[in-house]
Amino acid sequence: MIADWLRRPGSTSPTEALLDRKSADFLALAERLALPVGDEEIQRLRAAAGGAIAAGRLADADKALAQAELHAIGGSTDLSTLPLERRLLIGENRADRAALSFLRTTSDGYREAAARYGEASALIGLADVDHSRAAALAQAKALARISEDFGGRDGYDAAIDALRRLLDGLDTLADTVAFAGAEESLAAALEGLAALTGEAKLLAVALGHCRAGIEYLGRDEAPPLWRALKLRLGRLAVTLGVAQKDDELLEEAIATYASVLTTWSRADDETRWLEAEHMISRARATLGRRRNDLSLLERAFNGLNRVSMATERSREPLRWAELQDQMGSVLAAMGERYSEPVVIEEAIAAFAAALEERRQECAPLLWARSLANQAEAMLQLARRNKDKELAQKALAQLMTAAETARQSAGSDSVAADLQKRLVAAGAVATRLLGA
Repeated sequence: MIADWLRRPGSTSPTEALLDRKSADFLALAERLALPVGDEEIQRLRAAAGGAIAAGRLADADKALAQAELHAIGGSTDLSTLPLERRLLIGENRADRAALSFLRTTSDGYREAAARYGEASALIGLADVDHSRAAALAQAKALARISEDFGGRDGYDAAIDALRRLLDGLDTLADTVAFAGAEESLAAALEGLAALTGEAKLLAVALGHCRAGIEYLGRDEAPPLWRALKLRLGRLAVTLGVAQKDDELLEEAIATYASVLTTWSRADDETRWLEAEHMISRARATLGRRRNDLSLLERAFNGLNRVSMATERSREPLRWAELQDQMGSVLAAMGERYSEPVVIEEAIAAFAAALEERRQECAPLLWARSLANQAEAMLQLARRNKDKELAQKALAQLMTAAETARQSAGSDSVAADLQKRLVAAGAVATRLLGA
């Protein structure tokens, strides 16, 4: 599978996320091919396909599945005359051929997979409406993965169109799970397109689809789907709430994540559980700073610390550094409420830890942000202790951060933000030094 990826012109090593997705795709297809489906001949051919994909012979696997499909058709020239169970068998086999095409790590392979899923949905039709819809949903997901894995917006655009057509034929009450699944996939495609194009308005549209998907879906109806919708809704609400300074969105995010975390064991899926813990902590930290709410800030710090302790620094150095930077910001905000300076000193130390991984030569903008954050905490401590020397050091450090951002390509917004912070810090330092 990965050989196709590596043969592409200018290819890079596959990411861990891509390898994980491809492993899941392979295992799911292998499991389906091992099921006792159809008569003995069809089972023999499907077993042969399973052996072929295990050996990496995808063309042989497709040939075996094509033969199984022809055997199921049995020479009929009008599939509509076949018994419903036979049409379902043919359609499901076509869906497995789609999944086989999807194992190839090429954009053409993904497009072939999408086309085959569409054919499977049409073949199954009224023989099994739920299975037909599942194939249509798989078609849209395959289209979205074209953009996700190979770049460009064409895949997302095609997936969004397909999902909107699918939603047009669904009833929110009669087809609750199918409707919610399509809404979640549509929100995912819109979120991916927003990340690709920078169109922030798409995030608000995606949030609306998450809300629509979760409105009529009970947690017990489809627990993984309910959780997926909640997690995506929470992430979008945090992103928009922070960007738009919208407290109501942040409150919605906190409530959404809390409803998931209280019903979900960390051991079930630690990676996604920690992501949820991280995002709810970000929302609490932002809201806590705006409202000067010490309780929210303390809960945010505890959550960030749990995620940090579970993050392996050597494996994910920049993620670990991000968490140190965020904990430093929370500690600095908490320091305003404590009479003792120890919390501010801990904030300065947290920023120093972040700077060990956010090095100037590797990540200049991240370095500048953490350097500025640390400088502001130092100035906060200098004001508390009336330490003029520390104030001068903090001001010089903030100037360095602002200049680094100004010289970095594509950093206009960061540079403008740091310049505003520099002006404000300069006023504080001037008053302190003048005293």
